[in-house]
Amino acid sequence: MIGALLLAAAEATALPPVIVTGGLRNAPVLDAPSAVGVLHADALQRSGPGAQLSESLSRLPGVWAADRGNAAQDLQLSVRGFGARASFGVRGLRLFVDGLPATAPDGSGAVGHFPLDAAEQLDLLRGPFSALHGVHSGGVLSLRTRAPQPGPTRWQADAWAQSDDQQQLRRQAEGGAQGSPWRLGLAHWRSAGQRPQSKAERSLLDARWDWAPGWSLRANLHSQPAQDPLGLTRAQWQAEPQGTAPNALAFNSRKTLQQQQLGMAGSWGPSGEWQLRAWASARQVQQWQALPVSTQAPPAHPGGVIDLDRRQLGVDLRHNGPQGTVGLQLDAQDEQRRGFESFIGPTLGVTGALRRDERNRALSTELYAQSEHRLTDDISLHAGLRLGQLRVTSADRFLSNGDDGGRQSTPTALPALGLVGPLGSRSRWFVSLGQARETPTLAELAYRPDGSAGLNTGLRPQRSRQAEAGLKRRQGAWAAELVAFAAHTTDEIVSARNSGGRAAFANAGRTRRHGLELQAQGPLQPGWRWSLAATALSARVRQPYAVCGAPPCASATLAVPVGARLPGVPARALRLDLESPGDAPWQWGLTASGRSRLWVDERNTDAAAGTVLLAAWARWRLEPRSTLTLRVDNAAGRPHAASVIVNEANGRFFEPGPGRRLSLQLQHRLSP
Repeated sequence: MIGALLLAAAEATALPPVIVTGGLRNAPVLDAPSAVGVLHADALQRSGPGAQLSESLSRLPGVWAADRGNAAQDLQLSVRGFGARASFGVRGLRLFVDGLPATAPDGSGAVGHFPLDAAEQLDLLRGPFSALHGVHSGGVLSLRTRAPQPGPTRWQADAWAQSDDQQQLRRQAEGGAQGSPWRLGLAHWRSAGQRPQSKAERSLLDARWDWAPGWSLRANLHSQPAQDPLGLTRAQWQAEPQGTAPNALAFNSRKTLQQQQLGMAGSWGPSGEWQLRAWASARQVQQWQALPVSTQAPPAHPGGVIDLDRRQLGVDLRHNGPQGTVGLQLDAQDEQRRGFESFIGPTLGVTGALRRDERNRALSTELYAQSEHRLTDDISLHAGLRLGQLRVTSADRFLSNGDDGGRQSTPTALPALGLVGPLGSRSRWFVSLGQARETPTLAELAYRPDGSAGLNTGLRPQRSRQAEAGLKRRQGAWAAELVAFAAHTTDEIVSARNSGGRAAFANAGRTRRHGLELQAQGPLQPGWRWSLAATALSARVRQPYAVCGAPPCASATLAVPVGARLPGVPARALRLDLESPGDAPWQWGLTASGRSRLWVDERNTDAAAGTVLLAAWARWRLEPRSTLTLRVDNAAGRPHAASVIVNEANGRFFEPGPGRRLSLQLQHRLSP
């Protein structure tokens, strides 16, 4: 009887076909030669109010995404451990919205401008074939927005409020003539702050205009002022779990961000085989850090205020044939970076004297190709190659403490090879091999470990050899993907010196990552469904090396032994969702998510304990055009660390997670 019930459920709720759109070649998910996680709009909506991308990313295996409760430091994001050492922003991953990059040529990126209310599909590519998107491709996260529909102007809005004094208001309109529809979205989020000195706001405008078959223009404006409460030492965290570092209050540590992006994408030819993407963006950042006046005293110190003005221009041209894709990409970055003292006399937290002034440029030129060949009627061979060169130059305009300018040119060749074959009519196996690179960011190249003036041209790219093998199955309402992977990395980029306010980096040691990933979903009875994402990751040092301790640090003397675990990423993570039928007048869901401990530094001197969190939600359809959602997160009110700041020089590693939170969301279509 149970078997008959499950079979009826599978037939009643069969999953729609899934096309992977985040790769170089669009393909059914079963035919992709790599591990792929896909989330559709309904899964994103069931994961939370859409205030943070981390709400939904934990539905996918292989990725660690932490809402740090600190909007000044952005989302913490890593894939299979790549990107885990980033203390702010996103590093080591490639990010895209509608095919337009959210990653700069030097590898730094951010996701705060992703228009989640307009999302149609979110793809996460992992493994060797992600490197075909270029350097810094430990994984590829690609968001595709919903195409606007023509017709009379239609409005929809939603309002969300949470018990810890967070609110979000979003409004969206779409319409237009046949052949030239448009969509405009406005969103504003604010938080009074989980901790003292953590108030934040985010305003987002996202617009898309489609015209002619295959062409679209999109614009995105993002503004985010936020206070920075800093991390806590273990003693501070245990004494006051929701406290704030005293220096953050004394210096009023904070950050303002403004970002603008304009992009165009189109295709032409008999079958749309030619594709063009072009983008232009600008980003302005001002950050007031909580650095003691005495720390800023050395002549070489860049000061406690960061003032960054960045421009980015790029174009990507490709041709898609029946069996292959070839393309060319040019991406240029131009930034002015200045530093100022964060004090004037006895007044702290203000912009003082100039201490740094430099002009940095990065130019990435890349050729890429990916092809598919049938070896037999059932087995296909996938091969790809990306050739490129990254040129970095820095011109120092503040010469009173030496000339820190210089240039570096790094060639890359990234191959990938994969096989895909059948296991019955609805299952596939795949195997893939490849190489990846992570070149240093401009911030990591800024200073030399020996303290001499000039760009750190001796810092080499981090290199890895990757392999994975997996099984995929889709039948009716059932879907599953099981993947085993391994990555051997050399020339890891580590902290080598931190003295006089100058952090320098070097290459040291080898690491090995290997593990298992499982993603599965299926029905329990007609309309009900469950989904599971589980990751087991072993990421350990294979060759000892030395790192810097607390500043001032003239040389790296602290040993990282063989067997030390990679910091900032859990060895085990799991999420289980149970959801009732979506077409009923009311719907509810339960979520259990857990992770193992998070090591705080490369020497594994301390760790945030593992935790399990529970969430529940209920949604009522008030009328055909309105829904009301009630949600509780961390239902047990369990104290925990949301994330850790890896290798924080002053020992302020811990970022506390929130306690129990209740929220209410009202969604309404203002016109049919």
